Amino acid sequence: MKKLITLFLFVSLPLLATGCMDGFLSHTPPVDRVQDNFYQTESDAEQALFAIYETLTFSHGRANDGFHPFDLVSNILSDDAHAGGSGTGDQPELLELNAHNISVNNGKALGLWSDRFTGIYRANLLIENINGIDFRNEETRAYFEAEARFLRALHYFDLVRFFGYVPLFTEPLVATDIRVQQADPGEVYEFIASELAELIPNLRSTIPNNELGRASTWAGKALLGRVFLYHRDYAVPVLGAAPLSVTEAEVLAHLEDVINNSGHTLLNNFASLWGKAGNNNNEALFSVQHTTNTFGDWGFLNGSIGNWASTMSGLRGVGFHPIYAQGWSFQPATSDLSNAFDRDNDSRYFVSILDPVAENVNHAADEMFQWQGYAFKKFYPRRPDTPSFNVEFNWPYNRPLFRFSDVLLMAAELGSPNAQQYFDQVRQRAYGANFVSIPATRENIMNERRLEFAGEGHRYWDLLRMGLDVAAERINAQAQAPEISINFRTERLGLLPIPQSEINLSDNTLQQNPGY
Repeated sequence: MKKLITLFLFVSLPLLATGCMDGFLSHTPPVDRVQDNFYQTESDAEQALFAIYETLTFSHGRANDGFHPFDLVSNILSDDAHAGGSGTGDQPELLELNAHNISVNNGKALGLWSDRFTGIYRANLLIENINGIDFRNEETRAYFEAEARFLRALHYFDLVRFFGYVPLFTEPLVATDIRVQQADPGEVYEFIASELAELIPNLRSTIPNNELGRASTWAGKALLGRVFLYHRDYAVPVLGAAPLSVTEAEVLAHLEDVINNSGHTLLNNFASLWGKAGNNNNEALFSVQHTTNTFGDWGFLNGSIGNWASTMSGLRGVGFHPIYAQGWSFQPATSDLSNAFDRDNDSRYFVSILDPVAENVNHAADEMFQWQGYAFKKFYPRRPDTPSFNVEFNWPYNRPLFRFSDVLLMAAELGSPNAQQYFDQVRQRAYGANFVSIPATRENIMNERRLEFAGEGHRYWDLLRMGLDVAAERINAQAQAPEISINFRTERLGLLPIPQSEINLSDNTLQQNPGY
């Protein structure tokens, strides 16, 4: 843990916050402040809070051990995408993830670990100091603290899903905290759920236009719904976690509140959700903010706050095209995902999946590894949005973590009296005049989630919710070409390995996950 602690101490100052949009996260980092004379004014608290939000854009870790955007890694782990790139030597650690033959020294796993513990450390610092800061009123102090706790809960949810057995810190580490223990996963889930239930009343129900991207009441309720379902369907049967103190009825009531009172709704046109013009649309309850405003460069990749998955997902060898730019051809979509769509009737298909043959897009398929004929399109780099500098990491496409359609499907899955209506709403938008109602069974809801959220990083976690045997069957079935080898092993419980470097630096206090 020494490396982890060193990282925490390096990034602990919220003075590193970067610009994320006009107004929100757009402060120039001062150079004459240190932690000992910080946390005094509301402006200090604002910078500290923005520094936590900044970690949501990280995909490289402090040592640039990166190229691990959350959605891209989650897609590659699932049956929806392969690793891709240009060949076996191009980001081989992504190939490990796709093959489920993951080394304990995998740098992508280390990056996911360190990025999120960085955010947790920053959150713990603000939470520890917030009562000593001079605020203009107590309401502002309350929602600042609630947002910090929301972000900490979000980071812990990512960690417990990826790694299962993680340390649980509710206050800042110090340099002597080396031999820390992992918490039981059930304890982490209970912490997340009880935290959310407690902080939701202090989040704001309306976020001003110049602060879009900050967590609202509705985002907190949506996160609680996702945590509850994942805990119920995965953590309880697979990890033996105890039931949460938050009940199913309470969670469903929160989701129904979002549906009936948030003011969020489905957009009429699915295509309107994506691209630069779709950022912070009314269907997005909470989105990671990506923009071209950055002080990052190739020497400090986490200083960039553009959408890295865009460059990574673009096709290789695209010549001039009025819409599509080129990229590095990672996470090519599987033919299995493409074939799951009703291409003739589902309007989401050509919005979610780029079929270069159907759209007559020139590309260098012979230069793209594990290519199955399809790419993801929602965050695909579009030529009209090309950044003016550092093109690779400045694409300005927000990544929605929670959409209104997700809330509708979660409420349907939890057995809302309006389950059929909610399920139909999502499908009616997709199929338009060709819509035919089908029962809102769990199987149908899960199939719909795959289509609705294709490329957004949800599929792997939904597969694990359906059971390890189901996940193994569907993921392993994607090994359909000589260069694609996949062996999802159920004894590993769907978890990534605890980074070996962290085990070593904890004096072997941290224990490796099962199967590694």
